[in-house]
Amino acid sequence: MVSIKDKNKGFTLLELILVLSIISIFFSISLINIRGYRKLNNKIDVELFCNTLLNYINNSKEYCRDNSVGGYIYFDIERNMITLNCGIRQINNLPLPDDFSLKQVGLDNKIKITNIGTTGSSCTIKFIDREGETHDITMCVGTEYVQIK
Repeated sequence: MVSIKDKNKGFTLLELILVLSIISIFFSISLINIRGYRKLNNKIDVELFCNTLLNYINNSKEYCRDNSVGGYIYFDIERNMITLNCGIRQINNLPLPDDFSLKQVGLDNKIKITNIGTTGSSCTIKFIDREGETHDITMCVGTEYVQIK
């Protein structure tokens, strides 16, 4: 004789399908939210880096003007580092955010700054974000004009 206790040992097929479908719905919603969060986080980091880089360039110009010394901003593509150098001395540096990379900066990866704080050459700074999108920052000669594209 089979008792009632022995009959109810496992899950029915309907219960398993119901639980799996609920788990898959929650999983798909969480993936959509994670992708959206990553895109938003990347967009914020791009805006923040562009503004930080513009601030770094302007501060470098101000440093050269205030100290009456010429210098250059060097874009080290291999190390993903931006440095202000006066002579052989490195004044300060700006690292790129994680998973960002410099693509191209002018012809020789330098922006020359005169001792009165103006730039000696125009250039376009190109960098790639986490999503693989290229961004451009354009700078004109001798002026304070810098444009983010």
